[in-house]
Amino acid sequence: MQNYNKIAPKKQEKSTLFQIRGDISHLFGNEIPYPQHHFYSNEFNCMVYCWYLDGFFGTKNNIKFLNDIIARFKITVDCQLHSFKSVQMENINPINLKAFRGLKSLANDKLKEKYQRVETRADDYVFWCLKLYAEDLIRQDGLIIWNTFENWAFENFIDLAKDKSTLKAKCRNIFNWYCDRDWKIGRVKKSNKTKVEIMATRQEHALKIAKKNSEDTKKKVLNCITGMFAHEYKKPNGSWNVTKIAKDSGTSRPTVMKYLPKETLF
Repeated sequence: MQNYNKIAPKKQEKSTLFQIRGDISHLFGNEIPYPQHHFYSNEFNCMVYCWYLDGFFGTKNNIKFLNDIIARFKITVDCQLHSFKSVQMENINPINLKAFRGLKSLANDKLKEKYQRVETRADDYVFWCLKLYAEDLIRQDGLIIWNTFENWAFENFIDLAKDKSTLKAKCRNIFNWYCDRDWKIGRVKKSNKTKVEIMATRQEHALKIAKKNSEDTKKKVLNCITGMFAHEYKKPNGSWNVTKIAKDSGTSRPTVMKYLPKETLF
C-alpha cells in the first residue's frame, strides 16, 4: 500500500501546436523565439517550423489575438499558416504568444513603406494583410476574383465557425473598395458613376471572373493530358480516364468532357 503514497505524475496539459511554413529562419532569436521543432515538407517543398503555445485558443478574443500574430508574420515575410491544433503536452515548456511581439515593429515598417496613413488602422493587421494580398491579385489579374480572395483568407487565418462573418466582412469591404474604384491601386477618389453604371461595371467584372475561371479550369484539365504523366490518365484501350482526370484536376466529369480535345474522345 505504500506505493499509493507516491506522488502521481503530473497530468498532461492541453496546448496548441502552431506551425508556419516558409523562409523565416532569419527572424529566429530576434523577432520570434527559436522553433521547438521543425521538418521539411515534401508536399510544399519548404521548411515547416513549430511552436507549442501556452493554452488552447478556443475563444473569440484568443482567435483574434492569434490571427493578429499570423497577419504580422505574413506582412513581414513570405510564409503561410501550415496547421493549428490542440495537443497534449508533456515535458515541453509551451511559449506565450507575447514572445512573438517583435513582429509588430517589422510589420509596421513594411506597411509604412506602402501606406503613408497606416497609423489610422495600425492595430488591424489582418485588414492590412488582406489589403496587400488584394492588391497583389489586382496586379496579377487586373481585378479581384472573390472566391480566390475569400479562400486565401480562410486558408491563412483561423476563425471560429460562429465568427467567420468577421473575416468575411473584412474581405467584402476590401473587395467593394477596389471594385468601386475600377480596380485602381492607391488613394484614388471614389468613382462618380451612377448606380446603373456601377451595376454595369460589376456585371462586366462578373463576366471577366467567369472567363478567367473557365480558362483556369481548362488549364487544369489540359495539364493532366499534356504533362509528363499524361499516360497515367489513359485506359488500356487508349481512351482517356475521365473519372481520374476529374478527380486529380479538381473538376467534374462534364467539365473534363467539355475541355478534352474532341478527337481524343472515344
